[in-house]
Amino acid sequence: MSIIDEVLLEEYERSLRISRALENENRDLPKGSIQKKKINNNEYYYLMYREQGKVISQYVAEADVDELARQIALRKENQKLLKEQAQSRKKIEKALGREYIDEHSTERI
Repeated sequence: MSIIDEVLLEEYERSLRISRALENENRDLPKGSIQKKKINNNEYYYLMYREQGKVISQYVAEADVDELARQIALRKENQKLLKEQAQSRKKIEKALGREYIDEHSTERI
């Protein structure tokens, strides 16, 4: 195994660990978006998301809106990072070959 191969394999395994950590973090974060509705001159906030093909609307207290928005933004950022990690692994797989990675990697998908 050449030094370049070792470095690429190490990067591949690091990418897998990062992806797992991001996926674990996303499990605890809310998905969807916050919608504001005006009903009888009062503003109400709702978390809107899909579950099994249905749109779910869940009331959110005004005091919780900022924290919920922060969590949703974090989830979206994690999704973006997951996509980047997947692209990185795909390039490494192309360079080393899938069989080589399967044979030499200590990390499993």
